[in-house]
Amino acid sequence: GTGFLVQYKIAQEKYVPFIVTAKHVLGDFKKVYARFNSNEEGKLAFVEYDLESIKKAGDYFENPDSGVDIAVFRTLHFNATKYEAIPMEMIAKKVDFASEDIKQTDKVIFPGLLINFLGSSKNFPIMRDGTIALIPSEKVPISYLVGSNKINTQQELIFLNSMAIQGLSGSPIFLWPGPRLKNGSFNIGGGRYFLLGVMHGFYPAIPREVNKIETTDAKYSYSDNSGVAIVFPSWRLREIFEMDSFKKRIEEITKDMK
Repeated sequence: GTGFLVQYKIAQEKYVPFIVTAKHVLGDFKKVYARFNSNEEGKLAFVEYDLESIKKAGDYFENPDSGVDIAVFRTLHFNATKYEAIPMEMIAKKVDFASEDIKQTDKVIFPGLLINFLGSSKNFPIMRDGTIALIPSEKVPISYLVGSNKINTQQELIFLNSMAIQGLSGSPIFLWPGPRLKNGSFNIGGGRYFLLGVMHGFYPAIPREVNKIETTDAKYSYSDNSGVAIVFPSWRLREIFEMDSFKKRIEEITKDMK
C-alpha cells in the first residue's frame, strides 16, 4: 500500500508529521515498514513502525466512524530521509467542494506504487490521473477487510473514472491544479491545490456490494475491476484531526517541545 505525510502546524515553523494511509493497508500487523527516499544517493531508508507502541503512546488515530478506511499515526522526522509533507490547509473541507465547484468531470491526479517495481535505489512512484465520476449524495454500502475484521458499512464516497490497482491503497487524491470549469466559467489560471481524499480500492464490475480488499499475495484483479476507483473523501480525514483525543495529544506534544 501507499501512504503520505501531513504536517500539523503547532507553532511558527513547528510541525508534527503524521502518516496517513488506508486502515486495510495496516490490517492486523503489529509492525509495518515504510520506504523513504534517502539523502544518500542510490540508497533507500527503511523505517520500522511498532504500531502497538504507537497506539499505547496515543499516537494512532482513526475516524470515530469505524467504517471509514483511513488511519493516521505520528512519525518522527528522520534527517536521513527526503519527503514532502502536505499542509493541513490543503485538505479540502466539505464546504470547499461547494465553494470551489468540485464536481463530476473534474480532473484528479494521484501517486502510487507498482507492486512489481517499487525501486531498489529509491522509490519510483507512478502518477495516475482520471476524473471524478460521481460524488453521490447517498451513502454507499461497502464491505471490506481490515486484517481478519470484516467491515460492513454505508459511507460517503467519491468515485473516480480511473483504474485502481494493487499498491495504490492509501494514496492521496489531488484536484488537478490546472485550468478547469468553475461555476460555468473556464478558469484559465487553474484552481487551488486540494487533497480530495484517500484511495480505498476499485469498484467491482459485477453488481454487488464493494468487494473485500485483498491484502495478501498479488492477484489478477482486472477481470472484476470496473475501472472505477473508490475514494474516502478528504473531510473524513479532517474529522480525525478535529477529534478531542487528537487535539489533546497535540497539546501534550506541544508541551514536550517547550
